Amino acid sequence: MYGGIEDAPAGGKIAPTGDIYSMKLHLKECRWEKEKGTGDEMPQARAQHIAIATPKYDRVFVYGGHSTPTQRLNDCWWLKVSDYSWTRVQGDKLVAPNQESAVKAPPPRANAGACYYNGKFWIYGGHGGLNYARIAFSDIHSFDIETEVWTKHEPVQTQSPMPEGRGGHTLFAFEDKLYSYGGWNSETQYNNIIVFDMNTCEWSDPDIYNDVSRWNHCAIMVEAIPTWKYFIFGGESTNFNEGQARTFGAYVNSSYYLDIGTMNWSEIKPETDLMPSAREYAACSYDYANSRLLVFGGWNNGWLNDLHALAVNKIVGPSYAITDIDPPLGQLTGGVPVNIKGQGFKDQSIKVYFTVGKTATDVPTKNTLDVTGVFVSETEITAVTPNFEQFGPKECTV
Repeated sequence: MYGGIEDAPAGGKIAPTGDIYSMKLHLKECRWEKEKGTGDEMPQARAQHIAIATPKYDRVFVYGGHSTPTQRLNDCWWLKVSDYSWTRVQGDKLVAPNQESAVKAPPPRANAGACYYNGKFWIYGGHGGLNYARIAFSDIHSFDIETEVWTKHEPVQTQSPMPEGRGGHTLFAFEDKLYSYGGWNSETQYNNIIVFDMNTCEWSDPDIYNDVSRWNHCAIMVEAIPTWKYFIFGGESTNFNEGQARTFGAYVNSSYYLDIGTMNWSEIKPETDLMPSAREYAACSYDYANSRLLVFGGWNNGWLNDLHALAVNKIVGPSYAITDIDPPLGQLTGGVPVNIKGQGFKDQSIKVYFTVGKTATDVPTKNTLDVTGVFVSETEITAVTPNFEQFGPKECTV
């Protein structure tokens, strides 16, 4: 965890921080440790920035945010996780406050939406601008992690109106499309999802709505079978009627998930009263080992430092699924190849068990298709039935 707003001791000043923390997580406890960042040059302290890990988790990409109420940033950094060393993105250098980037990064901003997809970090929207402007951006940029080059993607004008600029939203990607949920600008707040096609550069508004308007929430995309799930928690929320004066919303502690297969929202109703208090600007992550959402910190008339976990195994399900077995039953003489198709077979040491009655044995397997890409793809593994003849004329089941 890097940066954010840090509460101040008595008599001190609340301000952004440049601290780095790591957490060792166990099922019933966790331990935070403050790490020491190193490097010839160190980034400014900041909050409401973008920080995303690369697919192999060896580096974290940091962009933008704000260091003071009037200074928004557009510098670009790599944080190496193994030794917490900082380096600027190739060609980036210090520029005057609120001025253009040396590497053609997006204009200075905070509160932008961002995600990783197919070798690139994608950024949409945010609040800020050059020369202390207060713009609600509607632009889209990508950063290639191999070439370290920024690209601005100009939307194609269609019959549908272009979406208004916004910040405080969240962003995820699926099947070459960017999905932006929620957010706000000086005119309105949003409770819908808008979609940007990466191939055609066209925007669309598919009428996917969730409850009331929401912004400054936290969100995360979680791998699930047969379809991924997009979880959101907290934020600020309200429902303005037509002609009603717009004021601040209310902090909420509700949580929802979007099923990517059906594009339908569902509210999560925990089976415990130990819910986090209502808040905005919380951080969230996912504990794959224990199928839990993790929510840390946030703001509700004071900065928070509590950590909460929500088990979502009933929503996410197991990490794999079998879709077909051919043949599903085998002869007891053994030696029959069995092809098993499914999703999520990522471990090369998969075991296939064959049973006769209460007797079972496992056999070696081999993958005949690789799992590629960001999302789960169908995989086929092959196993050969063992010899169960000694158990008599019974059928062998996978």
